[in-house]
Amino acid sequence: MLNVLLTVLAVAGAFALLGQLLRALARLGLAAVEKTAASGLAEVAARRGDLTGLAERRELEGRARYGRTRAGLLMAAWLLLLIVPVVAGWTREAYAAASVLWLLPPQRPGTAIRR
Repeated sequence: MLNVLLTVLAVAGAFALLGQLLRALARLGLAAVEKTAASGLAEVAARRGDLTGLAERRELEGRARYGRTRAGLLMAAWLLLLIVPVVAGWTREAYAAASVLWLLPPQRPGTAIRR
């Protein structure tokens, strides 16, 4: 009976980890788009000679770069949490412990570019 419960929790944990990985991948894609948009806006400000706008856009670009780095690190962490238990041989126990991730509230990704 306990073995069945552990297996059910492990399946739920694996799906929770996959969901977190997909969310992190989506955040990484959005952050890459924001970085591209911010650098494009900085180029436009530089061509116009708008020094204040250029400084603001460079700040936006830095925040977008930070968001991209953070999203990439989160994605790598979720991927490691999926792969390492399989390689180490304690898949069921680790994934069962990861089933607690279903209790976390979903996070809305912040954006570097504000309106």
